[in-house]
Amino acid sequence: MCGPMGRSNRQGKSSSELVMTIDELRRLSRENGAPVWRAVADRLEGASRNWAQVNLEHASASLKEAEVGVVPGRVLGNGRARRGLKLAAYGFSSTARQKIEAAGGNALSFSEIAASDPKGSKVRILG
Repeated sequence: MCGPMGRSNRQGKSSSELVMTIDELRRLSRENGAPVWRAVADRLEGASRNWAQVNLEHASASLKEAEVGVVPGRVLGNGRARRGLKLAAYGFSSTARQKIEAAGGNALSFSEIAASDPKGSKVRILG
């Protein structure tokens, strides 16, 4: 359902940070011709109970060396993080963040990863 000026109706989103993140991802998708950012924005726009919850073990096993994992939801600390793991997510559990950083990886925000790879060429959506 769309609101005024073709924007989707986000009345259920109470976090202004989340709304700004969704708008920024959509803008990046349009400007750079990168459908990956629109896909992430679409998933974040849905109900938070349907957001992905990805364990470190799954993320480590699913990504190739040069890829960055993007989780439209939360990363949980179950399992081990492989060396140099790069993940971007809306949220990280404290255990997940500690394990990623201890393994020499990066726990990033969507804006940080989008700034470093605007076309999303090395991004894989997890969850």
